[in-house]
Amino acid sequence: MYKKDRDSKDTGAKRGRDRDEDSRYDADMEDAMDDGGGRRGRKFSSSNKKKSCRFTAGEEDINNISYKNPRFLSTFMTEHGKIVPRRVTGNCAFVQRKLTTEIKRARQLALLGFVAIGPNASY
Repeated sequence: MYKKDRDSKDTGAKRGRDRDEDSRYDADMEDAMDDGGGRRGRKFSSSNKKKSCRFTAGEEDINNISYKNPRFLSTFMTEHGKIVPRRVTGNCAFVQRKLTTEIKRARQLALLGFVAIGPNASY
């Protein structure tokens, strides 16, 4: 038996981790369980808060959502041509459906591309 193994058995420490690491992990777990939300695991940063729809909040006009405005619609698309999902943009379901319809309509009329042509493709 190696000396390291004997020392870890004598002190009762787990193999591979220090006691300090274990206590920090346990403290994080306890803090996460004390939040009252019923979630387990480590805490995440507060940047995961729910986004609000900028159209229903009044920051943007819902009449801007039109296939005739491809520059505005392209802000809701990735550089590869995919439509950005609701969880990223924070749009409500009604607005997201309207955006999706108008983007697809603009693609059919060749105002927007289905995919990006190159690294510097802009609309």
